[in-house]
Amino acid sequence: MAPERAGFWTEIPQLTRAIARAMGVTFRNLLRRPITVRYPTVKRVYPDRFRGILALTYDGETGEENCIGCRLCEYICPPQVIKVEMLKAEKRNYAKTFTLELYSCEFCELCVQVCPTDAIIMLKSFDLATADRRELLLDKDRLHALGLQFEPSWATGNRLRDMQAPPKAAKAAAPAAAADRRAPEPAAEAAPPAPSSPDRRAPEASEGAPTANPE
Repeated sequence: MAPERAGFWTEIPQLTRAIARAMGVTFRNLLRRPITVRYPTVKRVYPDRFRGILALTYDGETGEENCIGCRLCEYICPPQVIKVEMLKAEKRNYAKTFTLELYSCEFCELCVQVCPTDAIIMLKSFDLATADRRELLLDKDRLHALGLQFEPSWATGNRLRDMQAPPKAAKAAAPAAAADRRAPEPAAEAAPPAPSSPDRRAPEASEGAPTANPE
């Protein structure tokens, strides 16, 4: 029993310091202003790139539905929560039915990225919590209503794809204009000719010159 009592008494200073540090943090924050946001009466401003729940959109010029029922979102969805039925028409196709099981959605945004008409987008909101899973089975009418109710995120769809695309090639006029603005480089001075080495060979006899008598 003696060793156990000795260990307890030796740990008392350490426990006292830990309690003092904890109470110091408590007293320092006792008079601070609370930072808790009383949701939903008070809502924080979402960042521009915030991507929340999904919705369907209308064409701002014609007022028609942007969805053409191509079913690309249905094919690429990993958990297979999107079901689309196409309605063929004379000028263009439409989505006869469009259902989204939001309770199983992974929010991977693949459906948004493959949509050719930006018909399905992500919104700057997540205010769709409920205790009934059936309320998260969204049909076409409710998806369109959500698109009109909340603000869309700009970092989605074709605009996001254009940002992620490789930069376009520069125009031919741009390099020519840049070349005109540059000052002409000074011409390099011509190097002096290298001295020729003496010819060690015997000079050849020219015509008409006297030759030595071999005798």
